This record gives sequence, C-alpha cells and structure tokens, in this order.
Amino acid sequence: MNATTPSTGSALVAPTRSGPSPVTPSARRVDRVRPRGRSGLRAIVYREFLLLTRNRTNLLLAVLPTAIYLLLFATSLTNLVGSVTYQGIDVGYAEFAIPAIMLSSMLAATTTTGTSLFQEEMGGMAVELWSYPMSRAGYIAGKILATTGLVIAQSLAALLVGVLLFDLGWPLANWAALGAGTVVVSLTFNGLYLLFASLVRDFQRFMVLINVLGPFLLFSSPSFYPVEQMPDVLRWLSVVNPVTYGISCLRGGALFGWQAMWPTALGMLAAAAVLFAAISVVLTRRVREL
Repeated sequence: MNATTPSTGSALVAPTRSGPSPVTPSARRVDRVRPRGRSGLRAIVYREFLLLTRNRTNLLLAVLPTAIYLLLFATSLTNLVGSVTYQGIDVGYAEFAIPAIMLSSMLAATTTTGTSLFQEEMGGMAVELWSYPMSRAGYIAGKILATTGLVIAQSLAALLVGVLLFDLGWPLANWAALGAGTVVVSLTFNGLYLLFASLVRDFQRFMVLINVLGPFLLFSSPSFYPVEQMPDVLRWLSVVNPVTYGISCLRGGALFGWQAMWPTALGMLAAAAVLFAAISVVLTRRVREL
C-alpha cells in the first residue's frame, strides 16, 4: 500500500503559510523596471529622435533652404545692400539678416517635426504605440522635448554657419540674449506647427498648408528688409504675423541685448505655453479615441 493517501497527502502538497508570497530576485528586477517603462520619458525622447532623424528626405528638405539662404541669398545681398537702418541705427546687412536666416531654419525644422507627427497619425502608428504601457504625460513631454531639441539644434547650426561666413562683432551679453531668445522662439514655432499637425486630418490639405505657410510667414514679415520699406499690405500683415515677433526677439537680442529681447520673449513664452496646452488636450483626446 502506498504510504501517501488522499487523507494524508502532505508529501504531495507543498506546505502553505500565511502572509505574502516570496518574491524572487528576477521578479524584484521586473517590478523595479516596470514603473520606469510606464513613464518612459527617456524612451519616448529616444524614439522621437529616431523618428525625426531617420527620414532623410524630411531632413534634406529642412536643411537645403537654409543653406541656400546662407550661401547664396544672404551673401549676395550683403555685398549689394551693405547696411540698413534698424531702430534708428545703421547696422551691417549680415547682422540684420542672421536672425531671419535662423528663423527660416526654425520654420524648416518645425516643418519636419509637424510632418513627423502627421505621418505618425496617418500611418496608424498611434495604435501600435499605445499598445505598450506608457503615460500620456510622458508621451506628450517626450514629443515636445525631442522636436524642440531638433528645432533649437538646427537654428544654432544656422547661426554657426553665419558666424563662419560673416564677421559679427556682438558683445558676449548679446550672444547670451540671442541664445535665450532662440530657445523661446523655437518653443513657440514648434508648438504652432505641432498644433497644425494634430488638428489637420486631410493629407492634401496638410501638405499644402505645411509647405506654403513657412515661406508666406517668412516673407510677409520684416525678415530680410526693414518694416519701413515694406508695402502697406505686407506691413499690415506683419502686425498679425508671428514671425515678425520671432525675428524682433532674435534681432533685438543680437543687436541690443537683453533689454530689447525680453519683452517680446515673454510674450512668445506665454504663447508657447498656450500652444503646448492645446496640443496636450488634442493628443490626449486622440489617445482616448483609440
């Protein structure tokens, strides 16, 4: 007869005890990693960086216009114009045009970031993306950080090329004001283009809007020419053109320092906060619809 019977089956059944079950070291590692994976800010920033930089076509279209403005347009006009009068003082045309070239680079970079967001939505990547544990706040913050980083990097690259091409004698405080203004203006225009990309659903409408909007905003503002020399219609349009205030922020910081930069920068920083709040609402609503 078998020594183990149903009534005395202690040899077959593991002893139980009250209290929490023991946790293996591997389970502890999983539990420690899982919360970081759910917030995922670092992973989202890395994903957005790859999404922005692996599309060679978008990067090429973003870099070429700035190179053309720097190497052909601005250098030719510098030799042709010489100097212009800006806010009552004579400045070299190179110093006058560098902020406009930086902002044209921002617009090109924000076109890339807006297109990447639109392609992500049109390609159904959002469904796959939200199949993994991820917080909404981490997703939105990661996208804003990565896209704004690209815009700032491309704007500073345009400034570096301008420094190598032209002799700029700005004081150190003006350089610092220009750098701070670059961050603020990049935030604002990145928010503007991301909002367009999150609101527009039609492919053809988006492509027309994203490719026409940048040149229209740039050349209907006092970018490469003083506002006093603009036609009346363009002068009226420049009042409601956000590029006008972006260039004023950069140009004021470069030529006059902090005192000329910070009033416009504060206004653009407030506009950036409103834009990113609107983007957060739109993206959160879209996530709930999935």
